[in-house]
Amino acid sequence: MIDWQKTASHAIGEVHRNLPADADLAARKRALRAARPGLFAQTSWGKKVWAKHSRKYLEKFGLPPLKAKAIEDHLSPLERMIAKAKAGAA
Repeated sequence: MIDWQKTASHAIGEVHRNLPADADLAARKRALRAARPGLFAQTSWGKKVWAKHSRKYLEKFGLPPLKAKAIEDHLSPLERMIAKAKAGAA
């Protein structure tokens, strides 16, 4: 059984070791795309794990972090429907 987290971390660590210290963000992105193991492209879980680890790595080198969503944005479908109905009635 594959340990997705360790495999991604190890592969990204190898990429980091093989890049020059002054590599820019674009070069790092290209290197990560080229080094992604095939298993990470074949499954949705693999894609998610690779994206998570890649983003974490690239944020250290200038990639802007994702904005955290506000709690209000996490409404259930029913809550969204109620809010939409209230907005339409007003």
